[in-house]
Amino acid sequence: MRLPQFSFYQPTTVDEAVEVLQEKAGARLLSGGTDLLVNMKHRVELPHALVSLRRIAGLRGITRDGGATVIGALTTLKEVQNSTELQAEYPALVEAARSVGSYRHQTMGSLGGNVCQNTRCRFFNQTWNWRQARSLCYKAGGEDCHVMNKEGVCYSTYCGDTAPALLVLDAQVRVQGAGGIRQFPLAELYSGEGRTPLALEPSDVVTALVIPESSQGHSCYVRHSLRGAIDFPIVGAAVWKVDDALRVAFTGVDRAPVRASALEEKLQGRDLDEQAVREVAPLARKAATVTRTTTQSATYKRELMATLFQRAVGGLQ
Repeated sequence: MRLPQFSFYQPTTVDEAVEVLQEKAGARLLSGGTDLLVNMKHRVELPHALVSLRRIAGLRGITRDGGATVIGALTTLKEVQNSTELQAEYPALVEAARSVGSYRHQTMGSLGGNVCQNTRCRFFNQTWNWRQARSLCYKAGGEDCHVMNKEGVCYSTYCGDTAPALLVLDAQVRVQGAGGIRQFPLAELYSGEGRTPLALEPSDVVTALVIPESSQGHSCYVRHSLRGAIDFPIVGAAVWKVDDALRVAFTGVDRAPVRASALEEKLQGRDLDEQAVREVAPLARKAATVTRTTTQSATYKRELMATLFQRAVGGLQ
């Protein structure tokens, strides 16, 4: 299956990349390409121009900024999971990176790309010929969301593995655009709207993920998928715990990765013994607006959320 025609740009600085994005409306950034290029081959996404970040120095590697850990957006998922520093301090992120796809996905795919991946849906992520059998969904340019039969809204689901791990680690995202460099909590990167899942300006470039020193400690990421490799998670759950503080996040269940705030509040200051975890597990089912964007039912996913939360707590290290 061949790629469609497009213009290709290879800037050597972030400033140059921002300039190209400003000049070429609708251009898309390319890092590892493990998600975008597949979608382009299936004619799911058809950008007329790609802006590669591969030749930009300084976007790859793991460094310290004061006590914080700064991971360049082009750092590969394999480099994340092989980092002894991250293994010791942020095990949930390492396990999330290890969960993504196959070996080739991990050696090509970047942390920034995984965090910024598009939302998915059984009506959208299909070949062009498949989608011609019915009217286009709202995300593909039609009028209605086929998941909920609603006009002007998209319920496609965010399925990235690393985002929930970074959420519980209280990570921030560093972005450079036409307005300069800014840094903000990772949760603010996501719009909560399936059609345009990232709350970024067209010329923005994600340059790094920043994890504060205070998030070092016990964390875990677990997921469930149909196969052990290649598949996106049906549901993924991340948990972080230090002293009386607790954070829980999920992926694969809503239009953005979500924090389970009610569950966190219920367990705040309590010991995570088996009885307490079992008691609050039902709150995990209510942490997101689950819809049937995959072949699995919403009920099945909600049950998985409760089960994986308990499993993640049991795997804290």
